[in-house]
Amino acid sequence: MKKLFIACFAVLMGSASASAQEWWDDMERGVFNHVGLNVSASTEGIGVGVAAPITDYLELSAGVNFMPSIKIKGDVNVDYNIGQLPIDIPSHDKVKITGDLKRTTMDVKLNIYPFGGNSSFFIAGGFSFGGEKLGTLTGHSDVIQQAVNDYPAYKDLILSSITAELDKYNVKFDEKGNINGDIRVKKFRPYVGLGVGRLVPKHRIGFRFEAGCQFMGKLKVYQDDKEVKINELNDNDDTLSKIVDKLTVYPVLKLTITGRIF
Repeated sequence: MKKLFIACFAVLMGSASASAQEWWDDMERGVFNHVGLNVSASTEGIGVGVAAPITDYLELSAGVNFMPSIKIKGDVNVDYNIGQLPIDIPSHDKVKITGDLKRTTMDVKLNIYPFGGNSSFFIAGGFSFGGEKLGTLTGHSDVIQQAVNDYPAYKDLILSSITAELDKYNVKFDEKGNINGDIRVKKFRPYVGLGVGRLVPKHRIGFRFEAGCQFMGKLKVYQDDKEVKINELNDNDDTLSKIVDKLTVYPVLKLTITGRIF
């Protein structure tokens, strides 16, 4: 009797499992008739999102990305323009500036599957948005701090005449020899990309790979909520200056684990 009960139980479980599998395999994509959740790791950071199909050819998705702290350092030149004054300050100094890139962004994308059916190739278009601050800038110069301490009567002249050359930006010091500022980009950033995989998979779990880019525009340096003036003669070759000068399109490489709720 016990063996018969176990056998019947096994048959019922197998039948239920087969029915569930059939339910998942027979999925039909309509207009917002399913919902998927996803978790991703990418050059945008760690992301979570939600998606829904619009027939076999379209998916609409929305997500949020958390970029952890990434620090980039550069030894930049210090520009001295004090003139003929009785101030003895070394004129061949460099200062290390640290860019701390950390931010949270959100995105909305429309994913197009040109071959329909259960094909996985897609083209994505949409936008990313969030705070305009891409990261912070910090630095310190013992030379500037010492100069202010040694010549307090000339403090304003020293602070207005000595700057750090970050790309073409003349970044100012405060009276303690510190640099504080931030790097800003456009709040609204168009996005295009392509890849393979669906955010609302046919089965319960799926995978997706995507490559694309955000169009951020020219990076700008701010201090005290004002854009720092540009000196076209500056020509630094440190890593941080190159990023500020060249990075107008942000590359996106994303690996995603996808799942379907219903």
